[in-house]
Amino acid sequence: MPQLGQHDPAPSLRQKLAGRPIRTTHIVACHHCTLARGAGRFVQIYSTHEQVICLRHRLWLGDGVTGVTDQLSIRDSPEITTAWHHHRNLITRHGRSGVRKAFHIAAVINWRWYDQFHHVTAATDIYDTLAANQPRHANSHAVVAASLYPSIVDLTAAMASPRWAEIAHSRHPDQFLDRMMQ
Repeated sequence: MPQLGQHDPAPSLRQKLAGRPIRTTHIVACHHCTLARGAGRFVQIYSTHEQVICLRHRLWLGDGVTGVTDQLSIRDSPEITTAWHHHRNLITRHGRSGVRKAFHIAAVINWRWYDQFHHVTAATDIYDTLAANQPRHANSHAVVAASLYPSIVDLTAAMASPRWAEIAHSRHPDQFLDRMMQ
C-alpha cells in the first residue's frame, strides 16, 4: 500500500527490488476485492500502467477513478476486457518498458483527438453502452477513459511493434498512417 511504503528503500531492499516492474503509480483497488479480504472499501495499491481493470469483478480502475464511487462496471463492454488482454500480450511480446512508453504516447494522442473532436469513432459505441448502463457516471472522466482504452491499446500495438516503427520512420509511411486512421 502506498500509504505504508518507503520513498527511499534501504540498500539491502534495493537489491531485492532490482529488475522488478516500475510501480510509480497507485490506484484505488477494487472495492469488492478489498472488502472480501477485510481491508475496507478504500485501499490504494501500487500499480503498473496496464492495471486498469479488475478482471474478477469487471470494474474499471484506470484513468479517472479517484475513489470507490468512480469504479464502473465494464461487464457490458467486452471490448475493454479484450483490449486489456491484448495489452498484456503486448508486454509479453515487446517488453514492459517499450510498451509503457508507447502506451503513454498513444494515450496522449487519443486524448488530444478526443479533446479536438469530442469523440473518437471507435469509442462512441463503448461510451454509449457504459453511459446507458450507468447514468450517474455518464459524463465522468472514468467513462471516457474506459471508452478510449481499446483505441489507445490499438495505437500502442502499432507503436510498440518494431515492424510498424520501421514503416513509420521510412520514406513512405503511408501504410502506417493508413493503419492509424482505421
